[in-house]
Amino acid sequence: MNVWGTLQLKKRSLLFALLLLTAMQGCKQADFYEKEALSELTSPGDNISGGVVVTPGDSSSSGDTSPGDGQTNPGNTSGGGSTDGSVVTNPPTSGGSTGDNGGADSGGSTTTPGTDGSTGGGVVTNPPVITNPPVTEPPAPIVTLIDKSESFIQNSKKNGDVDVLWVMDNSGSMGDEQDSLAYNFDVFLSEFLKKNIDFQMAITTTDGTTGRNGKQIGNYKLLNSVEAKKNPYVFTNHFKQWIKVGTQGSGREQGLKTSAAFMDRYQADFLRQDAYLVVVVVSDEEDQSEKKVQEYLDRLLQTKKNPGLVKVYSIVTKKIENRQWETIGKRYLEATALTGGKSADIHEEFHSVLQDMGGSIVNLVDNFALANSPYQNKIKVYVDGILVNSGFSFDQASRVVTFDKTNVPREGAKIEIKYQVATSMQLLSKN
Repeated sequence: MNVWGTLQLKKRSLLFALLLLTAMQGCKQADFYEKEALSELTSPGDNISGGVVVTPGDSSSSGDTSPGDGQTNPGNTSGGGSTDGSVVTNPPTSGGSTGDNGGADSGGSTTTPGTDGSTGGGVVTNPPVITNPPVTEPPAPIVTLIDKSESFIQNSKKNGDVDVLWVMDNSGSMGDEQDSLAYNFDVFLSEFLKKNIDFQMAITTTDGTTGRNGKQIGNYKLLNSVEAKKNPYVFTNHFKQWIKVGTQGSGREQGLKTSAAFMDRYQADFLRQDAYLVVVVVSDEEDQSEKKVQEYLDRLLQTKKNPGLVKVYSIVTKKIENRQWETIGKRYLEATALTGGKSADIHEEFHSVLQDMGGSIVNLVDNFALANSPYQNKIKVYVDGILVNSGFSFDQASRVVTFDKTNVPREGAKIEIKYQVATSMQLLSKN
């Protein structure tokens, strides 16, 4: 080998040695920085296996570490460290919301909800304050009064006339009540016979379907005082047979409708103008007629010149006591109240109910019945044009005036009763 070749070989060996030394120094420096970085990011504690728990600090670097229990402590951080393992952090407590005390984070760190309680990534405002309307006094009622006057003639020699229409429920639940009424009818009839009342009776049902609506049951021409005096036994048997109207009728009871329809069918032949008309409804269900109660009453009142001669008596369900198929007869009771009639519960003992109602109907013939309810129950009674302040009584429920036995007006005397009725109530505001 010549000298030039030797120099070239030494030059290459020196260059190789320099490259090797440089490489070794680079490896040691990288190793040093890697280990130093790891020592800054990790800290001893109860770390979750397989990962590194990162505790953000308040610096702008990768974060100061502190021993912990594997949970993150939110703070005001910027950026974050990264490791080869998985990073375990707490879920955000406010969904990234901001508040008065919330941190201004970037890089995915969690924030503390503000004192205004806003959450969900948006601004939540308090609901509007709802204030109650001002309390005002109810308007003062104004009652409109109209003067009424009704006149009668004292006629004690004339027997009292009473026309009675029985409206019997013929639905499926009424078999026992029909039997009970038939069994106790004698006590009802006895009140009429004892006082020599000129009466007649008719029977219909609560079935308002076409063809049955208001149709009589039996024959009312055989149910009057003449037939009763002729042969009480035959008369009573007829009534007991016909009042058992059966239980195959419509389950939609319409007693008010059928009572008005009866008048349409038989008024001209059955009713007497100067006699009381007493409609006795017997049902364990509410009336289901289409029209208002007053509309059916108006039809009954049209049969008399003196509307005070019309009374509705109700033997109906007045309270529910574990009876599945019954309803309270509110509409029948309303009709009774509007006419000054009498009511009883259908589950009371029928003997007492019929005796009481029979006596009540009979007593009507000795009284002077008013067509309306006097306002505040105030009346003025005149006999032959002279005001009398005593010797009589007024029954509010039945709306009848009764003279004491020692103060009965003379035969043929004219009796005039004056009073006021409230026809309407108007509301007048104070404002």
